[in-house]
Amino acid sequence: MAAVTLLEDWCKGMDLDPRKALLIVGIPVECSEMEIKETVKAGLQSLCAYRVLGRMFRREDNAKAIFLELADVVNFAMIPSEIPGKGGAWEVVVKPRNSDDEFITRLNYFLKDEGRKMADVAKILGYSSVTEGVEPEGSSQFKLTVLQPLKESMWYRKLKVFSGNTFPGPGEENFEIWLEHVIEMMKMWQVSMVEKRRRLLESLCGPALSVMRMLLANNDSMTVEQCLDALTQIFGSKEDYRTSQFKFFQTFQLSGEKISVFLLRLEPLLQKAVQHSPLSIRSTDMIRLKHILARANMTTSLRGKLKLLDQRGCPPTFLELMKLIRDDEEWEITMAVMKENQRKKERDRRASDSQVVAEATVSVPQGIVQAGPHCENSTQTIQERVAPCLKRRRLSGHGSGEEAYYQDIRPKTENAPPPKESPPLAAEERGNEAGAGAMSHPKP
Repeated sequence: MAAVTLLEDWCKGMDLDPRKALLIVGIPVECSEMEIKETVKAGLQSLCAYRVLGRMFRREDNAKAIFLELADVVNFAMIPSEIPGKGGAWEVVVKPRNSDDEFITRLNYFLKDEGRKMADVAKILGYSSVTEGVEPEGSSQFKLTVLQPLKESMWYRKLKVFSGNTFPGPGEENFEIWLEHVIEMMKMWQVSMVEKRRRLLESLCGPALSVMRMLLANNDSMTVEQCLDALTQIFGSKEDYRTSQFKFFQTFQLSGEKISVFLLRLEPLLQKAVQHSPLSIRSTDMIRLKHILARANMTTSLRGKLKLLDQRGCPPTFLELMKLIRDDEEWEITMAVMKENQRKKERDRRASDSQVVAEATVSVPQGIVQAGPHCENSTQTIQERVAPCLKRRRLSGHGSGEEAYYQDIRPKTENAPPPKESPPLAAEERGNEAGAGAMSHPKP
């Protein structure tokens, strides 16, 4: 078990604040209680008062450990990481420092040196409801009513900058974007109205800041809502709902633009078009649906779903329509990936087949060259066996039978194409025919 974990578990078991406790580990087993007390007293003499609450043996490092309770929160600037002792240095373990808690601790020490209280700081920041005389230490009520708002006042996300110029400079926003951001952040901040107004003025510069200072000089009690209304009247858009509707209806899907992106670009224009128009807010969903059907390119399946909703008079909300569109886009992407993988497999298969055919084509001529002499010898052997049979049949023939036989044989021989591979065999065959004729028909 880590030493920090042991410290936290010990504090939980004894209901102590971990910021007011520390652990000393690495104490040799042979050290007596008196030696431990003297060593700790010498090493922690610069700290506040403390007392030893317990001792234990740690099997991990084969040494003892002692648990101490401090009278005040640990001062990380003064606490040593180790103290010299018997057998070497003894490690001092405290809860890891928290930047917020450490800052508040340092602030407390600073206020003590200045003769001030935390309540004075809260009062300066606009929290006049804090009870007078509450000390920073030992009061849970103070932590709930002052400390948390104080942290909220110290750490916050600054607003975007608005100057009021016709062309916003670097780091500045136009009025519509700035106003939307300010309204959103004002809802999140749990601070006083004075602090909200201070942060609002902090985000202004140029003509906008000059106008706001003039208005506050005439009426110091203006709320944040009144300030925003005044800025809207001066720097807000002057277009009426007819212009907003015209911009909305003239919005088309760009080439290569996804329907979901087109819908996101279309929604602010739609909200502005129906904001001050006679159109009912309930008809916004139907207007959105009809505009998407008329201005967007989509798949047949998605168009069928949207047309069905239009015919039934049940238009989807913005989120429902976005879900339908995103699901269809995801399906199209999935199908495109599957088709691409299938085409890739087909190309790989064709390449593999072409390679096999090429290898087979290279190996075939060698086989033909090797088989050539064998085929030639086989042809010669067959013809040698056929020749004696022809001779015997010719010798056994009589008269016109031989002539008929020759008439049957000769045209076939004459019409047959001359052999290409074995001319010697053809010559030998003609020689045999001549010899057979001489023996069958002796000259008179």
